[in-house]
Amino acid sequence: MKREAAIYLVDDDTDFREATTEFLESEGFATRAFENGARMLERLDPEWDGLILCDVRMQGMDGFAVLKAVRAAAAKVPFIMMTGHGDIRMAITAIRGGAYDFLEKPVQPDMLLGLVRRTLNARKMVIENMRLRRRVARYGDLRGRLIGTSAAIRECRRQLLEIAPLPITILLHGEAGTGKEVTARAIHDFSEVAGEFHPINCANLDDATLRAELRAIPDQDTVHFRALHRLGATGQSIVAEYLRQPRRARVLVSVTGDPAKCHASGQITDELYYLVAVAPIRLPPLREREKDVFTLLELFLRDAAGRFGKPLPPVTRETLASFRKYPWPGNLRQLRGVAERMVLGLPLGLDHVPAGDGAPVASYDEAMQSHERAIIERALMEAGGQKGAAADLLQIPRKRLYLRMKATGLLE
Repeated sequence: MKREAAIYLVDDDTDFREATTEFLESEGFATRAFENGARMLERLDPEWDGLILCDVRMQGMDGFAVLKAVRAAAAKVPFIMMTGHGDIRMAITAIRGGAYDFLEKPVQPDMLLGLVRRTLNARKMVIENMRLRRRVARYGDLRGRLIGTSAAIRECRRQLLEIAPLPITILLHGEAGTGKEVTARAIHDFSEVAGEFHPINCANLDDATLRAELRAIPDQDTVHFRALHRLGATGQSIVAEYLRQPRRARVLVSVTGDPAKCHASGQITDELYYLVAVAPIRLPPLREREKDVFTLLELFLRDAAGRFGKPLPPVTRETLASFRKYPWPGNLRQLRGVAERMVLGLPLGLDHVPAGDGAPVASYDEAMQSHERAIIERALMEAGGQKGAAADLLQIPRKRLYLRMKATGLLE
């Protein structure tokens, strides 16, 4: 495999170009030679960690024109001038124009090697500092995505920052509503991947559609397989085949629940499980996040008030006390819905715990009433609390909406 060039050499003198390239290569510096500056500029990357050696006197685009173009395209890449006709005035002009240093031809081998080593070391430090600053900035931004100060969410953020820049498959898992989609997008945004983010919902996805979607995703993008355990055996085989390709998009996977249990129960095949379980990250449920509930509640209340054009509702001590005791089986998704109902003045719906958490199974009539109530609540939220607009969304008369709101306990 060919090494990435550490030096770009630009010189229209073929003999000098070939001899200098051979010498630098023999000293361990991967070098790419160009006969003119335009060719070199086509390949120049602003974040490249190498340096440019460029002659001053060349036909067409001379060294000073190349220097000016490099400073515009990649201001931090070190640029070293070379000339057989140099003098102090030309050296000063080059330095003022942004050159890192200046060499006279014939170039002394020891001087060239010393300058190259110093320049590459300095460039390496600049790149590392840039990456460190980006890491610090990403951490600050990540705290705005995965909000909270609890030990559980801080550990989650730490793991994400360590893994996000790495070109590996990441498996996100946790209970429903813990924020797997938000986290997947954050990983994409804080990674080194420059392409687009493509979520693929694996629930009820047919095999032909899955193949077509994967063929359409460019290699530089990120693909997020949501609810991977919902795919059938053939679909999982298609994903496994995709993961084994040498050139493909960055892959993120999310599973509701414990992925090991999904594997043991046969929801995830052996073939796929060991391909995706490279870097698992568990998103903590809300009940493990201490006082984050109240931080998130304030955020969701302000968001809902802004969207619905409503004032912030009062929050009593009794309400906070009940929130502290509640197990939040729906996690962030449920808390956001509760905040929306508070803003709209609707009942919070926290007077029961779903079956499976110690509560008795609801009767058929109770379940149907709860379902109807949820439909009405959603319509009211989408209508900003306006009952007439909600009735229009539900395609029923306003009077019937009032009657059903009374029947389901949404109106006294």
